[in-house]
Amino acid sequence: QTGVLPYYLHQLDAVQGAAHFSISEKRLKQLQTELLERLPGYLVPKFVREEIGAGSKQLL
Repeated sequence: QTGVLPYYLHQLDAVQGAAHFSISEKRLKQLQTELLERLPGYLVPKFVREEIGAGSKQLL
């Protein structure tokens, strides 16, 4: 409807003040599975996080 396709869904860094946004990897996988069941694959964003020393975002 909006013409925007999802790209990334970031797992936030563990920083002060952001803990209420944090979810477990188990829950993250559940969300990803639910989205894949309900939506065409191209509408499901890539779940990623940044890791120290990695050259790019890491897929979860």
